[in-house]
Amino acid sequence: MQGEARTTEITAGRGLDGTAVILLVVTIVLGLAGARLLMLGGRSAITGGILLLIGALATEAVAFGGRAWGPDVEGSLDLSTRLGLGVLGGILAGLFHAILTLLAGWSGLAALLGSGVDVQLSAADWGFRLLHGVAWGGLLGLVWRLIPGADFVGKGLGFSLVVSAYVLLIRFPFFAGVGFLGIELGLFTSILVLLGNALAAVLAAGVIAWGARSPDRPVSQPLVR
Repeated sequence: MQGEARTTEITAGRGLDGTAVILLVVTIVLGLAGARLLMLGGRSAITGGILLLIGALATEAVAFGGRAWGPDVEGSLDLSTRLGLGVLGGILAGLFHAILTLLAGWSGLAALLGSGVDVQLSAADWGFRLLHGVAWGGLLGLVWRLIPGADFVGKGLGFSLVVSAYVLLIRFPFFAGVGFLGIELGLFTSILVLLGNALAAVLAAGVIAWGARSPDRPVSQPLVR
């Protein structure tokens, strides 16, 4: 009976309540705002950006720091495993997304759709794709259990909608100045964004899902031995 009560308690602690979800959203907003200020440059902007990023970290700590994590609570696909594999999957997804961009240019698909997406990537562009992959992959691992979907394909597609919404509704109109949904880049730009992010997110999700099938649990296993 005591073992059954322990199992019930562990299972109930796996999810996130409404407060934690709200705090996670606040963390993302503060992080994006802080990153934007850092990109603007200038002493005041950099100071404000750093303060916002500190606030984002503090909010995340409140949302997740007091909860029970680890393989004993969550099983083989615990938080450390999801974060580690999420970053790895994000890096691979960033490289894959860059290759898709080049293929869209070489195949003539971008020109056919009348999209103004830049298909000529510089060394800095490749670096930014990797950094974005690390950020989005880590976030995917963090919120993995909140994403609806029976398998990694469904979870990847669901998460890709978040990434695409950020690009089309925030990055394009406010950061890049190319209009709502990137309309100034062409009518079919949003299609390429949705397709590219969907394929990349499924790849990243597949890497995380691999952790549930692997008996080695590559990130969490060394931590609990």
